[in-house]
Amino acid sequence: MLKDTRLYSLVFAFILVLSALVPSFSAKAADSTTIMGPSQLTSKQMGDYVLLNESAPKLTSVSIYQLAELYLEIGRKEGVRGDIAFAQAIHETGFFRFGGDVIPEQNNYAGIGTTGGGVKGAFFATPEEGVRAHIQHLKAYASKEPLNTVLIDPRFNLVTRGIAPLWTDLNGRWAVPGKGYGEKILQIHLNMSKMTLTIPHVSLPTNHKQPVARITIKADVPMLAPDGSVFKTLKKGEKVRVYGVIGNSYDVGGGYRVDANSSKMSIYIGRILIKNSTTVMYKPDGTVHRVFKKGESLMVYDYDSSVYQVGGGYYVKMSDKPVYHLGRLELSKEAAMFSPDGTPYSNLKAGGNYPVYGINGDRLDVGGGYTVQFNKKQQNYYN
Repeated sequence: MLKDTRLYSLVFAFILVLSALVPSFSAKAADSTTIMGPSQLTSKQMGDYVLLNESAPKLTSVSIYQLAELYLEIGRKEGVRGDIAFAQAIHETGFFRFGGDVIPEQNNYAGIGTTGGGVKGAFFATPEEGVRAHIQHLKAYASKEPLNTVLIDPRFNLVTRGIAPLWTDLNGRWAVPGKGYGEKILQIHLNMSKMTLTIPHVSLPTNHKQPVARITIKADVPMLAPDGSVFKTLKKGEKVRVYGVIGNSYDVGGGYRVDANSSKMSIYIGRILIKNSTTVMYKPDGTVHRVFKKGESLMVYDYDSSVYQVGGGYYVKMSDKPVYHLGRLELSKEAAMFSPDGTPYSNLKAGGNYPVYGINGDRLDVGGGYTVQFNKKQQNYYN
């Protein structure tokens, strides 16, 4: 028994030693993150994270997603981690709220040339130039390699080349005194990497203006205002339009959002219209649930190459050829329909109700690539 006790004590002590080592391994991993290297995040993850914290970033002539793309593109050209540089820009500008010495019109996302006390630092004519200067300044610190883009950074030649290959090497250099400066940037990058929510089979271009899905509330959940406060409580049974995702929340329009929670809501992405009176709904175990009547419509939650999922594990086979569409367009006035090449083709009659198969900005595809330009005063789109 004594031997067992001693053995237990030794094992326990060993576990404590290992536990104590874990934080140091994590810190070492963070300390080894280099400024040079390929990006790992997407512009959507990067932009979503900003919008989750600031619904109206103060940018001059680009969207937050376009700015993120600039960081990735220019970072790729110079071999700099553009995604982490974007995290640094978030830190420097306070989620692009600015509010310090630097103003949005400077397109200066890294505080280049500002020293506090009202010194505004460098001005750049365009967002592209501002991003290029930021990436070049990082390369000056991290590498001795020549630039691959035209020099725009006014302080590039003031840096001792290659003095700071790691993000944590910027502590006390980029920021003074700068304790924990690089670690804060890496934490922002880690937070951005967690922006992973998607909607099945829905692409979300930045010019989307129509709802792309709808959530059905299964238990009471809060709707959040743009500032993060609770706007109201959505009740069981409510259906809410979804315009996209912001981080891990559903964008329900106007900067308002609902945190995704699969136990409290379900999201459907379109509908199928039954064209064949022999079409069958199958149970999850593969047995027949019922046969449809021609003209019935069902919500679709997901699909693959063979079936449409219509909720609760029930499904309809694609081989029965139901017509899948995203939503419907109702017309209160006659509307022009354009052919796939963009030329006017004919007019759709007032009072009509048409399936919509695709969305591109304010253009709705009503079949075969033929489109209607959406006008909310004369039309209603629903999914």
